[in-house]
Amino acid sequence: MSKTALLALFCACAVTAQTGGRTARKRPATNPPACAPGAICFSGKVSEGQQFRRALTKDLEFVLQPGWTIAIVPTHPQGDCKELAWVVNAPYRAHNELYINMTYGFTAEVEVDGSPREFSFVTNCKDYRTEADLVQIAMWPYNAPRKQFDEAMGKMGKSPLGKGRLWITASKISHDDDTPDSKFGRIEWMTFSVEIILPLP
Repeated sequence: MSKTALLALFCACAVTAQTGGRTARKRPATNPPACAPGAICFSGKVSEGQQFRRALTKDLEFVLQPGWTIAIVPTHPQGDCKELAWVVNAPYRAHNELYINMTYGFTAEVEVDGSPREFSFVTNCKDYRTEADLVQIAMWPYNAPRKQFDEAMGKMGKSPLGKGRLWITASKISHDDDTPDSKFGRIEWMTFSVEIILPLP
């Protein structure tokens, strides 16, 4: 091995030792485009265990729930109507664009590389309940006749939908808590930008 290669290897090992297995990542390739006309755009930062909230209208909020999960919530929840995005973002029993976490076996590195994350949401509880009823039929088709299942699949996502995109612009990942059986890492913090487009009235 050449002296130059040995020096590069030594420097890399020294940096890893000093940071304790943590990696700060700057991701310039995922910078969001200019805010689209009529869109609501904002940026933020969250650290592990924190929540981020941003009002979109007097009736809706964008939330990054600790974990993290992207959510659109009504400012005045009504019974089961507490989160307006999950009902129109399949798959429902697997990892989807709303999750920025390692609960489905993805590594922290893979999670922060998922930009932009594109998602939809309903904007009121009436549409939420319509979509939630259709999701129930789709998820448990053995409880419904075939015709009812086919009709439900054809109607899903037909409510007026808002659209969102989230870019992770920088992050810090740690593998300090990894074990031989679990090497997924964790996201210590991340910065992000969001674009929200509401449906036409």
